[in-house]
Formats: sequence, C-alpha cells, structure tokens
Amino acid sequence: MTTTSGDIEKLFESRGALIEKEISLLSVKIEPPELAEIVRYALSQHGKKVRASLLTIACEAVGGSVTKALIPAVMVEMIHNTSLILDDVIDASEMRRGRKTINSRWGNDMALLACDAMIALAIRQAMKADMEMSVAIIECASDSLLNLAEGEAMELIHKDFTTADYYRIADNKTASLFRASAEVGALVGGGSKKEIAALRDYGRNIGIAFQIRDDVLDFRQDGNVTGKPELIDLKMNRPTIVLLLAQENGVAREKMLSLGREELLRELAPHLDRAEEIAREYVETAKNCLKPLKDSRSKDMLIALADFVIARNK
Repeated sequence: MTTTSGDIEKLFESRGALIEKEISLLSVKIEPPELAEIVRYALSQHGKKVRASLLTIACEAVGGSVTKALIPAVMVEMIHNTSLILDDVIDASEMRRGRKTINSRWGNDMALLACDAMIALAIRQAMKADMEMSVAIIECASDSLLNLAEGEAMELIHKDFTTADYYRIADNKTASLFRASAEVGALVGGGSKKEIAALRDYGRNIGIAFQIRDDVLDFRQDGNVTGKPELIDLKMNRPTIVLLLAQENGVAREKMLSLGREELLRELAPHLDRAEEIAREYVETAKNCLKPLKDSRSKDMLIALADFVIARNK
C-alpha cells in the first residue's frame, strides 16, 4: 500500500498529540512564575513537530516502539523550540505561527532566560533514559546544539556569502537537528551501526532539503500562510540558496528589493525552479540512504516524510 502525503499529515497529527501530552505531564517547578509562564507558552505551540515525529518513526524503522521514543522526542521538541526563540530574538520577530513571539511579549532578556530553562529541561528529559542511553542521547543533542550555535554565528558574522558558506550554515543551523533526531531515534530503537549511520545521513539530507524549501517559501508563499513576515530572508540579507543563485547570475540584491512582488517572482523564476530541483536531489539522496533498513510501514513513512519536506507550504 502506497504511503501518501495525507498519511504523513495524519501521522504528524497523532505523534504531535502524543508528544504534547507528554509535555503537559512534565512536573518541573520553575521560579519565578513569570519564567514558568513563558516556558509553558513556548511549549504550547502547535506546530507539526516534524523533527520529534521523525525521531519516533526512525525508532520504529529499526524495530523500536513509539513508547521508547517519546522521552527523547520531547527533548528534541524542547531544543527545537529553544532554537525558534533564539531566531526570533536575533531577527527581532514579532509573530510566529500566528502568535506573538516571546521576545515581543516579554522582552529579549526573559526570552533568553527561557532558553536556558528549556535546555535544562531537555537535559533532564534525556536523563530519564537508562545511563548508557542517556549518555548517547545527550551527546547527539549537545552536538546538535553546538552546530545550531555555529550556524547562527556564521550567518551573523559573514557578510559576503558563497554557496559553500550557505551549505555549511544550512548543515549546522537546520540539518543538525534533523540528523540528531533520526540518529537518536535509531539509537533508542536498538538499531545496528549501519542502520544508525543510514538514518543519520537520511536526517542530514532531508534537513538541507527542508532549509532550501524554506528559502523558496520566503519568496513564493504568503506570510499569512507561513506565519513569518514576507521576504524576511531577502530583507535581512540572509544567505539563501535563491538569493545566491540569483546573484551568481547577475541579479543584485538591491534590484530584488526594488521590485514589486509579482515582478520579483518573474525575475527569480529560474532560480526558484533551480532551488527546488536541488531540494529534490537532496530528498532522493535521503531516500537512497534508507536502503540498509528492512522494508516496513515505518520505512515507507520515512520516504513519505522526505517527500513532504519539499511539498509543504509552510
């Protein structure tokens, strides 16, 4: 039976509900109450939980269970939400997913303190596993957190970006958590070294494809759909693959900023098409990474998830 995009959407919904329930059961006392409120606000966002869901599917794909995967899945969701808060602080964003950002409601100082609290909660979550598994999970998570910081710093420090810079930043800033999610899922599921390596590589490739799709959506999608300001990457001079492809072909950023939306889309059409083609290449590479895994419904879901990454509209 073929796995469809509808199937993967339903899976995100069901796994997301399980993860949200697990989050709601966390009974960690945080003082003062204002900080506790911010952490609750951060963890109550109803996104698709793609990374956490990926972890649960990867676990099942090597013979594990959703139950085994829930503890580290919550950890991944906390890390992801921390990265979103940091993004919003750096970008001075006021809205995310149709809600006011933490920095716009409570200020940058409290937003950064909430990040500290959530990282602490993520570590506590990892420690709920047995000792050997806790060490492995924390190692994966810490690598991902360091990579995220490195990617953000590269983006802030560099001024003139090359395509090589772009892929390094995408690998660190976006793909690292996808890679860690797939790897941790394989670890807690009891996967072999070959299966763990295969899922790690799969996660990296869909992570880069995910970032490229984000770059395309910044130009093609309405901000009301994405939940982010329109053309934010272009306005902030972020190193997106679309911007770099256009500049390599003689389209200056200043010209892009001077054009109306429809004119801009016409000007960038070939570069947007090329970016989508590159994303598809990464997705095909990701699917090929799954060859060492036994055929199963979970493997089919991983394939469908890869396709979802480049088909999504937000």
